[in-house]
Amino acid sequence: MLTNSRSAWRTSFGLLGVVLLASSFPAEIYAATELDRYLIAGKFRIFYTLKGESAVAPDDHDRSGVPDRVEDVARQLNVAYRLYCEVLQFPDPLTSSRFKEATCIQVTLLHRAKGNGVAYDAMSRARPMNGIRPDERVLAITIGSHVDPIHNVTPAHEMFHLIQYGATYFKNRWYLEGMTRWFEHGICHQALGDLRYDPAGPWPQSHGQQSKIFQQSYDAEYTLWNPIAAATDADTSLPKTSALRKLAAIRYSDGSPVMQDLNLQGASVMRSILIELGHLDDEAFQKLGYDRWSEKNQSSPGNNPFIYLGVMRALRQHGAVVAESSKESEHATTIP
Repeated sequence: MLTNSRSAWRTSFGLLGVVLLASSFPAEIYAATELDRYLIAGKFRIFYTLKGESAVAPDDHDRSGVPDRVEDVARQLNVAYRLYCEVLQFPDPLTSSRFKEATCIQVTLLHRAKGNGVAYDAMSRARPMNGIRPDERVLAITIGSHVDPIHNVTPAHEMFHLIQYGATYFKNRWYLEGMTRWFEHGICHQALGDLRYDPAGPWPQSHGQQSKIFQQSYDAEYTLWNPIAAATDADTSLPKTSALRKLAAIRYSDGSPVMQDLNLQGASVMRSILIELGHLDDEAFQKLGYDRWSEKNQSSPGNNPFIYLGVMRALRQHGAVVAESSKESEHATTIP
């Protein structure tokens, strides 16, 4: 468990080296040889530096030898991982069939000219550090070294993308980013964001409404994901377990809680959706004639009917009224 105790942290200094990474990784990862320090915290290895353009803020108020910013990134990542994979029992990417060879999640804190963070959907070889096998495989996240997790949920956001990648190959943005915006409320305040569609339906939405959603990204939170959560879950509070109480007690370096409240709606249906999508991507692969899950295929518009079908199936499983419908497209099957 991640705590504020100085003894809970492990850090190493003077680490330099070049590492061969998966071909799907962008150039910024190959250039990240300046990251000369690391912190191990739970399932995460966080690489950072105090010099150059990728330097993190050096403040270290608890005098642990690790900058507060790095510890705060670790706290948010661990809380997000444990909240969703342990408390709420979402599919754990580290035990998924896709990523079963990965031993941990590697995080690099780098200068980023564009965006705050990115999660990668392919395993890579681990960066050099003491005691690792040269062939060790890891999942990877890059977070901007400027990101302050006390005021920014980018680390948790990218962690949830890894959960999605472990569950399904689909990467259409209305699903990928819209659902992740819903997820952020597990860390941020409020049980749910805005609603721009009536949770009472009708479900499924009209073809015109679906077409608009398929063109969205983050805003799909309001037109699909939040309404689904509200339609299936009247209880706005997270389950009051001992594991949740431990997470709620974790504080950032300024004393503020990582979890801003203990409220969230819709976790059960969202978990069911991910499970459904794990089945439907096999069906899509066959019916759409894919030869592999290339980046283009993972985000193809042809996936949209299959993803929406999985959403409706899960919605019905959780008690919402979902009308019988004809085929969502020439490729998708009817809603059972």
